[in-house]
Amino acid sequence: MRLSYDLLFLIPLTAQLLLLLAAAWYYRRRRPLRAAPRRALIFRCTRCWKIYLDQRRIPLSRCPVCSVLNEPIKR
Repeated sequence: MRLSYDLLFLIPLTAQLLLLLAAAWYYRRRRPLRAAPRRALIFRCTRCWKIYLDQRRIPLSRCPVCSVLNEPIKR
């Protein structure tokens, strides 16, 4: 039985693609997708000029040093 050059090329290529898809499927099922982490807001105190982060999505945040309410910095 004689194999054409096309088959000699396509059989290993197909096998490698199937192996790659099987590995991707396995790792996708093993580790579920995580939600993207929320971006922290950056605040600058108007009294003491301290720069700090706050994970909560709130319009005003209290400065950890002097307890003044501050608005987030616009990026």
